[in-house]
Amino acid sequence: DVGNPLQKIWFFPVVASILWWTIRLSLLGRVPFETGVTIGALSNFGLLVLVIFLSDFWRDKADSFLQQLKANLQPGVLFACLAAGGVGLFHHGIAAEATALRQAERERFIEESLSDPAVYAELQAEDPQLAALDRDTSKQRALDGLRFQFNPMWHVTASLLSLLLAALSTGVFVTFLSRWLRT
Repeated sequence: DVGNPLQKIWFFPVVASILWWTIRLSLLGRVPFETGVTIGALSNFGLLVLVIFLSDFWRDKADSFLQQLKANLQPGVLFACLAAGGVGLFHHGIAAEATALRQAERERFIEESLSDPAVYAELQAEDPQLAALDRDTSKQRALDGLRFQFNPMWHVTASLLSLLLAALSTGVFVTFLSRWLRT
């Protein structure tokens, strides 16, 4: 049954997730690491918006604003969960070597940039927060922060939170727009 809303809830998010995987896998090894991350993130947000718009367009309109918002959020939240899981699986599974290499490059940069006492003294003169820290403490904090950023659990959590916030704001916008256009 095409009119069954349960079928529509999963269809658009799953197709969008497959499209994201196609994009990411086709770019693997062809673009620099940061470019791939940017394209992946923009693709996720663009697909999230598309999922919510399409779901609203093909669904029977609800009686109240809150019912329609809830219906619009369901596919968005499902896609956010699929996308966040996909980001984690991609970066820490399929592209784990590239991710680890990028982390090692950043760690090496931190080590090199904070190894020279004269250079660190110049940095302390420019940054008042560094003035209170010795070089070893600054280096350790920078490395700890970097390792936190590359932690798979943080990566998935940050992706999920940002996609859920995007789903909420997009859902509210689409619901307002849809109801306004119907009047």
